[in-house]
Amino acid sequence: MSVKRNPYIRKILYLISVILLIALFVVLKQNQSKQICQKITIEIDAPIEKQLVTERLINNQINKWYVGGLLGISQANLSLPTIEKRIQHMPSVKKAEVSFDLRGELLIEIEQRIPVMRVIPQYGVSYYVAKDFTQIPAYATEVARVPIVNGNLTKAMIKKVYTLSTYVQENEFMEALTEQIFVDNNNDLIIIPKIKNQRIVIGDTTLIPEKFDKLELFYKEGLSNLGWEKYHSINLKYKNQIVCK
Repeated sequence: MSVKRNPYIRKILYLISVILLIALFVVLKQNQSKQICQKITIEIDAPIEKQLVTERLINNQINKWYVGGLLGISQANLSLPTIEKRIQHMPSVKKAEVSFDLRGELLIEIEQRIPVMRVIPQYGVSYYVAKDFTQIPAYATEVARVPIVNGNLTKAMIKKVYTLSTYVQENEFMEALTEQIFVDNNNDLIIIPKIKNQRIVIGDTTLIPEKFDKLELFYKEGLSNLGWEKYHSINLKYKNQIVCK
């Protein structure tokens, strides 16, 4: 009588296989719970120049939360959900996942909020504004390379600056050019480029892509022979023209 022809034997073999797998899983879990944390690996999903959190910052926070750190602690004494929750409470962190493997490696994977600008108000503390418009206090982060924003910063104007900053980040030429965004007393948006003693008047947030295209063409073709530093002011607020001084 073959195994193939006897359904009872097949069922018994299947049941034995399941039991063995469960037993192996239990043994592995028991061994893992005894495993000592020997290494902490931190992975941050953000461009280096826009990192508000770094390995150093996370390690410093862990050492504040857990006296003596986590190295040498067994998994049985580690609460991975608690570690995740504490990291996710950091304003610059959008999501965190923490796992522990049989080699004793604690893996911390962080999805960071990406900043588009740093606001420095006349009064109060400075903060970053992320792509999702979340405000992130600057004192609790590393320094990111994004435009600095200051000037006449009402709530309405901050939203307009945010719109402009978003367009700047999406344009390779403008992102490389822009150092600062200033709001003057007429509520005109002004880009302060990395070129010394120059300002670019954007005006309002209408037709920003067209203004950027016009500016790039002006720099590359109009100023290629004259020198990019020839004019102190480049005004793009008027339709179909560039006014230079």
